[in-house]
Amino acid sequence: MILTLARKSLTARWGRNVFIALAIAFGVSFVSGSFVLADSMRATFDELFDDITATLDLQVRTQLQGVSETDGAVRDPVEASLRDTVAEVPGVAKVEGQYSRFAQIVDKDGDPVGGGGPPTFGFAWYDPAPESVFQIVEGVAPVGPDEVVIDRPVSELTGYVVGDTIPIILDTGQREFTVVGIAGRDDGQDVGGATTSYFDPAEAAEILSAPGVYDTLDVTIDHGADLNTVKQAVASVLPPNTEVLTGQEVGDEISDQLGTIISAFGTGLLIFALVTAFVTAFIINNVFGITIGQRLRELALLRSIGANAKQVRRLIVVEAMIVAVLATVAGVFGGLLVAQGIIWLFNQAGAGFPSVAMMLLPRTVIVSLVIGIGVVLLSVLVPARRASRIPPVAAMRPELGFEALSASRRLLGGAIVTGVGVVMFLVGLFVRPGGTSGLALFGGLGALLTFIGITSLSTTVALPVSRAIGAPIQKFFGVPGKIARDNASRSPRRTARTASALMIGVALISAAAVFAYSLRDTFTSVLESSINADYIVTDQTFTGLPPGVAEAMHDVPELSAVSPLRAIRGTIVGTDGSDKAIALAAVDPVTISDLVNLDVTEGDFSGLEAGNGVMVYRETANDFDLELGDTVDVVYQNGTEGALVVSGLFDDNSLDGNWYISLDQLSTVSTQAVRDQFILARVADGFTPEQASAAVEAAVAPFPQARVQDNAEFRAEVSGQIDQFLALITILLSFAIALSFFGIAVTLALSVFERTREIGLLRAVGMSRRQLRRSIRWEAVIVAIFGVVVGAVVGLGMGTALSLAVPDTVINQVTVPVPILIFVIIFAVIAAVMAAWYPARKASKMDVLRAIASE
Repeated sequence: MILTLARKSLTARWGRNVFIALAIAFGVSFVSGSFVLADSMRATFDELFDDITATLDLQVRTQLQGVSETDGAVRDPVEASLRDTVAEVPGVAKVEGQYSRFAQIVDKDGDPVGGGGPPTFGFAWYDPAPESVFQIVEGVAPVGPDEVVIDRPVSELTGYVVGDTIPIILDTGQREFTVVGIAGRDDGQDVGGATTSYFDPAEAAEILSAPGVYDTLDVTIDHGADLNTVKQAVASVLPPNTEVLTGQEVGDEISDQLGTIISAFGTGLLIFALVTAFVTAFIINNVFGITIGQRLRELALLRSIGANAKQVRRLIVVEAMIVAVLATVAGVFGGLLVAQGIIWLFNQAGAGFPSVAMMLLPRTVIVSLVIGIGVVLLSVLVPARRASRIPPVAAMRPELGFEALSASRRLLGGAIVTGVGVVMFLVGLFVRPGGTSGLALFGGLGALLTFIGITSLSTTVALPVSRAIGAPIQKFFGVPGKIARDNASRSPRRTARTASALMIGVALISAAAVFAYSLRDTFTSVLESSINADYIVTDQTFTGLPPGVAEAMHDVPELSAVSPLRAIRGTIVGTDGSDKAIALAAVDPVTISDLVNLDVTEGDFSGLEAGNGVMVYRETANDFDLELGDTVDVVYQNGTEGALVVSGLFDDNSLDGNWYISLDQLSTVSTQAVRDQFILARVADGFTPEQASAAVEAAVAPFPQARVQDNAEFRAEVSGQIDQFLALITILLSFAIALSFFGIAVTLALSVFERTREIGLLRAVGMSRRQLRRSIRWEAVIVAIFGVVVGAVVGLGMGTALSLAVPDTVINQVTVPVPILIFVIIFAVIAAVMAAWYPARKASKMDVLRAIASE
């Protein structure tokens, strides 16, 4: 009987059930899409690198000590002479010296290809084994210093074909080559979005600026030879700090590194997805609460003919579960579209995601079902329980039945939940018990409880606030405005619940905006005070600049000081006896003091000129119990050991970290390919900025990847990057925001149904269709502004706490994002009017006599 009643009830109210199903499907699709995208990318890259390393038997390379490539470390190259040594090992058939260096293709319009997201590589071309999936698909292999093979995706993107002349940016500047071949995988898939150029192995060392070295040695063993035996034999002839791995080990390592990045990316998306699911729960709970309230007479009749409370609850839950299952299944498959949409979105921002085959794993389906059905179950249990507990006689009077619940108990419960949530949130941010996991647990759960508690508490302020918001609307729009104001304030609980979903989205955006604006203003002010340089030269490829750029700038007489900044990683022994990873920045000790102001309190940069000096951030020095003149034993990332003497202490680490050494010191401990993260320069006395700018631009002209910016332009770019970060967060929260307005539309539509008789009476006494539509639209605006106001207050508080929890070296001021708040209010008004379109149209189309006759 329950199933029959549930089926009939669902078909009788198919419209509102469709709305509920859409809300569930949207929420689940974001969760499903997050898993689908992460799983698809992981599977695509795993397959890709498995194929690439399938024909690789062994690889020889230098070791990294205490750090990995995911930390930003770059391996030193191996000496070219080691190739002959390895080739003489019994069981080794062939040894190929390989490079992985910077090479950026320029398209036919003169614009560099890639670099903003996907990497740009230059390799030596060796004819692959016949079974390799990567082959020349058109043309021939490169021979000589002026020929190149490019990958198929680049050929398709740029239109370059065999025989064309192609400009390629190298570390030595831009050169032109003749395209003699197109290389690609036999399945047509690209290499993870990267752009690649392949050169003659005999010429690659000169082309890629790697004289006398290789980045790796790729080893092929004799047919029938035992892989592990040959591996051990190769290892026995290798110099210290050099290692040999099997192709499988190399592939697994790359897969693990990419897996870490992909997992972090997927987790970030999942957080936003869970926010959307949380907002969905509020909407569904609100809708079910209203619809069950409207069905009290029907449920009372069921009770009066013999149905008990348990059967009523079961009926409501069964109805909800049918809708939930169907909507969740739709949401699971909708996740495939969401994943593709996210890829498109990030590619538009220059991320360079490769094409991936969408994968829907059983785990994704299970998690989506648990979330989709769980959200509905949690949302419907309380309304179902309340409906089943109301006596049949009281249920004949719907308003009495639901308003009889204690407001004081709700207020007390909301206050307790809010208090616990705020305390947990602050403990997570400032105490961080258990480190990062404690921050996530206490901070996330605290925020969740705070939202739940604020939603309950907002019921108590909904009446005065909605009336205050509606006062100017009533004044300027007369009768429609007054009716809108009265309707919004008539049921404060409904207004608060309807606005709760929007409140959550606005609160998160406001908190992110406070954090981002505070970070931007702090960083801008710090840059203004800490960088005295007139010019900052950066690159657009995120791979660093070649040393030739700084060398060219040193020869410019219009500049009085030039210093590149290079990096290396290492480990030192902490006060607890364990190894601690550190990042060291290398600078020119002679000129750096004229270019930066790090608030040096003891010693100075001249101490670096001795070769083994190090400048240390004071707080870091305190952590390691270091003072001026102390010796620090360092094991660099390549295994080289060294001793550094503390030659100075500084209080401002905002530029590039906590440890500074000299360029000469770096060159004595590392043979890795030199890359400059950026270059600082200052105008010499007697020259105008215009003269210096022209001279610098001319000096770096041979290096198109170098971008020259003055101090103000650099600060503006940093500010713009933070704004882009905030925009990305806002876009990812747009699902939740859109759902919140969807919830407003559904609630208004249900409210119109509930007020059918009232609307008929208003029309009977002379209210026009236009006035009726306006009243409903303004009611939506009042609800939306209420949600924005509450959300902004909560978000400003959370954002302030986040900003204060960050060290002062990162954020030292709190900025209120006034432009964002104004934009959110304007957007909310416009979106509310759009959300009210259907309910307003439905109300205005009612037949007056039928509306009056309805009960």
